Amino acid sequence: MQIFHLTTAFLIMVVLCSQPTSLSAVSVIYPREPVTKTEGLLLSLKCTVRYKTEDCDIQTNWWQWNNSEPLQITDPNKYLITVNETETDEKRLRNIFLTFSSLNLQDSGFYQCDAKCLNSGTQAKGHLLRLNVTADPYKDLRVSTWSGQLKADAAALALSATLLLLLWCY
Repeated sequence: MQIFHLTTAFLIMVVLCSQPTSLSAVSVIYPREPVTKTEGLLLSLKCTVRYKTEDCDIQTNWWQWNNSEPLQITDPNKYLITVNETETDEKRLRNIFLTFSSLNLQDSGFYQCDAKCLNSGTQAKGHLLRLNVTADPYKDLRVSTWSGQLKADAAALALSATLLLLLWCY
């Protein structure tokens, strides 16, 4: 009979130890894959912060890492940051979008989203997200209407074709 109690106690301990003790008050989630886009295009990066409503008065930020120095993204002329939230049971999900209206080569680098519970001081940071901005291969090409030279060349070609046709017929 004592073997049954030891086995039961062992199973209970294994189950309890395998369960998370508690969910973190705040967590940051976004894809790990690097992002590659061409300059001049629009791009939105999305970061989702999950937190417990009762435990956390939240503050969130996007950062750009240059030469190992984090720079908080705040320039409204270069970036648009939008936020929306949903609530499920005891948790809230805050989606923070960092939008580049027109990427340039200097936007290449590492970006990071973080969150902090102001009342408890609990923090969470996402991994560094790599953004590669590539040069636009068509940037310096211009689409133009026909120039005068092209019109003259087309007229000469048409005249030559007409003469060849007349000579062939006779």
